[in-house]
Amino acid sequence: MLSLAILLALVLGWCTGGRLARFVETPLYLLPLPILALLIQRALALLPVEHYLPWAAVLLLASYAMLFLFLWRNRRLKRTALLAGLGSLCNLAVIAANGWRMPVSAAAAELLSPEGLAQLTSGAVPMYALENSSTRLIFLGDVIYCPIPFLGGFASVGDILLAAGVFFCLLAVMKPVKLPRWMVLG
Repeated sequence: MLSLAILLALVLGWCTGGRLARFVETPLYLLPLPILALLIQRALALLPVEHYLPWAAVLLLASYAMLFLFLWRNRRLKRTALLAGLGSLCNLAVIAANGWRMPVSAAAAELLSPEGLAQLTSGAVPMYALENSSTRLIFLGDVIYCPIPFLGGFASVGDILLAAGVFFCLLAVMKPVKLPRWMVLG
């Protein structure tokens, strides 16, 4: 979802006269923080299942703290801070409420391959868990399945909000000249 938002923002920005070189006009402060947060979450997903839980809470809280600090420092981009902040808060809430794993709805999981469903059901996917009777806040979990190769997968309401925040952030940085001003304010 995030990759799709970045791709769409770059294409729309470039097609409407925006340029990444305009970054100096709208700098993003503490830019390494969200990049590091994403890398931490990707690394956490690569841990073997038996090593995931001991590290999950600490590393996820650290990564979300980095995201929130970045958003706070760049709060002048109101749309970005609001959307990405709400998305991050939704994702953190559902993950924390479900033992530091993102719950996947049964309806979305049915669209997986038999092998993927077996892995999810067995708990072999460290950061995810199939919903069950004890799942909390499932409406904030991964309830949407997007089958686009390399861009798709599961998505939550938080992922969509976060992606929208990134989309508007890139447009604000690129400053396209052929878009309505309200879209470019970030």
